[in-house]
Amino acid sequence: MDGKQFFELIKNIYTALKCPSCGEVYEIEEIQFVGQFEGLFLIQMTCSKCKLPVSVNFYAKDPAKEIISDLSVKDLKIIPETPISSDDVIEFHKQIRNFTGDLQKALKLRG
Repeated sequence: MDGKQFFELIKNIYTALKCPSCGEVYEIEEIQFVGQFEGLFLIQMTCSKCKLPVSVNFYAKDPAKEIISDLSVKDLKIIPETPISSDDVIEFHKQIRNFTGDLQKALKLRG
């Protein structure tokens, strides 16, 4: 991958990501390339508003054409559009405090 392809890849990611804590759009200077190995890339972003560091791993089979994610379409539909609140974190902590090894039960994923 050449520098131009990498810059285009980062530009596409930059337009799609918002801070999961406060919802702020990342500025390009808040995105830092950490490394890559055989098409697997790691970038780090730090929100200038709330200072939350976020690491993003992605695999680019052909960076100019396709980005593959471990998220399914179903996963993308359930991602909340509002930032995670402190109440959400407290509720999650309550749920995992008594974790017995059954992740589906702990996260109430059974339908």
